[in-house]
Amino acid sequence: MIHLRRIVVRGLLALLAVGIFYGLFWAYDTYWKPAPAVVQQQNAALDSSIAALLEGLPAATPDLAAFPVTVENCGRTLSFAAPPQRVIGMWQPSNELLLALGLQDRVIGFAGMYDRLPVEFATAAADVPKLGSPLTLYLPNREQMLTARPDLVVTEGLDSFAFDAAQGFATVDEVQQMGAQIYSSGSICDFAVTSNRGIEAVYNDLVTLGAIFGVSARAEALVVRLQAREAAVIAAVAGEPPVRVAYFNGDASAISVMNSAIWSDLLRKAGGANVFEGQDTRGKLSPEAFAAIDADVILYGIYPSNGPFPGRDPEQIAAYLRTTFPNIPAVRNGRLYPVPNIITESSVRAIDGLELIARDLHPQVFAEKE
Repeated sequence: MIHLRRIVVRGLLALLAVGIFYGLFWAYDTYWKPAPAVVQQQNAALDSSIAALLEGLPAATPDLAAFPVTVENCGRTLSFAAPPQRVIGMWQPSNELLLALGLQDRVIGFAGMYDRLPVEFATAAADVPKLGSPLTLYLPNREQMLTARPDLVVTEGLDSFAFDAAQGFATVDEVQQMGAQIYSSGSICDFAVTSNRGIEAVYNDLVTLGAIFGVSARAEALVVRLQAREAAVIAAVAGEPPVRVAYFNGDASAISVMNSAIWSDLLRKAGGANVFEGQDTRGKLSPEAFAAIDADVILYGIYPSNGPFPGRDPEQIAAYLRTTFPNIPAVRNGRLYPVPNIITESSVRAIDGLELIARDLHPQVFAEKE
């Protein structure tokens, strides 16, 4: 009997040890493992870029003489007698617009943060609380939204799950009935409609938000700096033949591509010929359809390994593409390049995305300039 107990105890201890080992391995792989070298290099470049973008901008002091202000947004008229003071940001790209405009002191909550913030933005956002649950990317539920009493909600899209009553969120009507206004940023108002808005959506949002908050001088300075960088990229690749490119945004479990709105615009302005241009690629693509493309470059979207969207490790995705689609020209020629998805969204970092994509498509052009 004693011998049997010893066997059972040893077996349980062994199982416990195995569980601890795998638990530690999971924690290391998810949270502690250093980012791949290419990601570290990209992060350093993005930190430097945002620091340069924000340096010496006009202060975010509101010009009260500019009020009242009326703006048009997604077919609606929004009116402001004074700058909003209690703002909720619902999606990282639009949150970064607010941070670039220096408005963090007016923000009572950020949600939808799915990627690393550059150092300058992270410092500015350090005291901004999260209102919801990590299970919903900190989007506030109906009660939390109504209790917070915002006077402005800045989001992306007016029909997204962030306002889905079935998931426990306040609807657009409920938010407006409590006295708050909703500004939808980015290239999308209605997710059921394919947008054709490109980088200009970022400039329009900066100008409009600048007016709403009375910081138009700062907004206009940002636009001038970003437009100058955009123009420099377009000029650099102007004489180059377009490179056939696909923007893969999936992993082994799902194949999808970025193929409309700002992504289409970025690929074109960076000197690319989007192999999916004009096609309706919403939803999952079949492996057979993706295998048939003749792209000379494949860009693939990545997220941080410890973020809310798992399975986007750049080395794993590259290995998947090489193994699964060996006959695509880009794979045969080793032209697979990771792109942080956040820098291709409708925010101030879209120009970082444009610059990175242009370098991936036309490395010889930028090598000659360095």
